[in-house]
Amino acid sequence: MEPTRHIVRILTAITACLLVSCIDGREEIWLNANGSGRADVSYSLPAAAARFKGGEAGVRRIIGDFLKNTPAIATSSYEVSTDQDRLKIRVQATFDSALDLKEISNGASLAKLPSSASYLAGDMTVDVHGRTVDFSRTIAPGKALPGAIFLPATQFEGRNLTYIIHLPAAATDANATRVEDAGRTLVWDYPLAGALGNPLTLRFKAKIPVPTWAVASIAGTVLLLAYFAIRRMRRVKPPERG
Repeated sequence: MEPTRHIVRILTAITACLLVSCIDGREEIWLNANGSGRADVSYSLPAAAARFKGGEAGVRRIIGDFLKNTPAIATSSYEVSTDQDRLKIRVQATFDSALDLKEISNGASLAKLPSSASYLAGDMTVDVHGRTVDFSRTIAPGKALPGAIFLPATQFEGRNLTYIIHLPAAATDANATRVEDAGRTLVWDYPLAGALGNPLTLRFKAKIPVPTWAVASIAGTVLLLAYFAIRRMRRVKPPERG
C-alpha cells in the first residue's frame, strides 16, 4: 500500500503543476512624479488549481493576508471569482513609494505565498542616480510553471503575460516590446509559450520630472527674493556729491 500512496502523491503533484501551467497575466502600474503610484494586477488560471489551496475561499484568504502584511502597499482591494473553468484574480493597490516595492520580493509576506507566486513576482531593483531612475525586474515564468513541459503547444494558444508601466516622463532607455504615449508607456507583451524558456527581464531608465509644486515653489522664491532686492535698492540713498 505504501508504494501506491507514493505514486498517488506523485501523480497529484504532477497534476497540480499541469493545472497551473495555463495562465494569463496582466500587470499595469502607474507611477507619479513623486514616486507614488497604483497597480492593477489580474491573473487567470484553471479553477481546478485552487483546490490545492483551499478552493476560491482559500485563495482569497492567501491574497488578503499577503496584502495586509505588506507595508509597502498603502491601500488595496481584491477580487477572486470563478468563471466556468477559470479562476480569476484581480488585485488593485496604491503605494506611497516605488522604492519600497523592491522590498516585496524579499519580504516575509511573499515567502508565505506559493513558490510559483515568488517566481512570478520576480526580483526587482530600483536605483536612483541624481534624477535618473534605473528599474529592473527579472521574472521566471518557467520556474513558476514547472508543469508546462508536459503540455502540448496547443495548450498555450491565446495565453499571454503582459506588463505595462506608465511613467510621468518618457523613458530614456528601455527593453520594452512596445512603447506608447511618446515613451511614457512601456509594454512588455509575451506569449506564454515563449516566456517559459529563459527568465524575462523588464528594464527601463527615466528622468524624474520636477513636480509642478516644486516649480511653483522655486518661481515663488525667486520672485520673493527679487521683490526684497528691489525694495532694498530703493532704500539705499545715492551718495552725496561733493
